[in-house]
Amino acid sequence: MKFHYSLHRLSLIKQWQKDSFRIVFFILTGLFFSAVIKWLLPQLTHGNITGGFTGMLCGLAASFWFTNIAWLRIKSPIRLSDLNSVLEKYHYQQTEQGDYELKIAKYRRFKSQRIYIRNDGNEITLEGPYNTLKRIINQLNK
Repeated sequence: MKFHYSLHRLSLIKQWQKDSFRIVFFILTGLFFSAVIKWLLPQLTHGNITGGFTGMLCGLAASFWFTNIAWLRIKSPIRLSDLNSVLEKYHYQQTEQGDYELKIAKYRRFKSQRIYIRNDGNEITLEGPYNTLKRIINQLNK
């Protein structure tokens, strides 16, 4: 089924407003691994500090980029039941507030993993992780 959509990532400031804990988590993770790379790695091997920092920064940047919060606007008639079945396929379950969360342990959840759905008549707006919204688009296009 062909439909019209637009997918956009939120800016860093809006990311901070939506899920500040996630950004703090990435910063603290970077600081922790920087300390390990700077002080522990030279005790074990020689010459791996530059490679360690490069790998850590590339990994954190890629993880942050693919899990960015984005919004998806679908402008043609898509039934909510089709959308619900795609979300259930990716292990999302609806909460009492009407948003969708992953079926994982609570301590492993971030607010940025939730998917919010708003139906404005002839337009459906989804807000959630960029990589998941891309997979939803691919599933709905089949």
